[in-house]
Amino acid sequence: MLSHAYLVAIVTAFAVTPCHAGKSTERDGSTMEKAIPLKQRGPKAVEEEMTWMMKLQGYTPVLATRDAAADIARQLKAGKKRETVKSQSPWSHRTLKHGEQWCSYWWFLTPRGRKEIYFDTGVSINTPGEVERQESTRAKYIEKKWQSMKL
Repeated sequence: MLSHAYLVAIVTAFAVTPCHAGKSTERDGSTMEKAIPLKQRGPKAVEEEMTWMMKLQGYTPVLATRDAAADIARQLKAGKKRETVKSQSPWSHRTLKHGEQWCSYWWFLTPRGRKEIYFDTGVSINTPGEVERQESTRAKYIEKKWQSMKL
């Protein structure tokens, strides 16, 4: 049988051990604090972001753009006048300051609703022209992918 002192020591050890239940440190992109660290820079970073979005959400802003365009085309084919066709941007991107680094933030519409995801770019906020570079690179990527799609 265990001695009383031994049992007290075990109970005390459990009592003083910090509880991490529900405090996931997983970098899943759900918040800025849990932003997914990117290994790539420039256009390759955008590819990496799209890969993560597809892995986690099964969808990307490129697919959201395709589906929005297809929906507009369906409405026009159904006889709706161009002025009455509803059109909204199916995605948006921003480069946000998080601590001393830039964070890449996307939201996009999926068949299951609006999704948001954050990426840690690993780039210092002191890097001149970085916000413009980030935004330009992402816009060019989406445009290039959009032009290569066939509806």
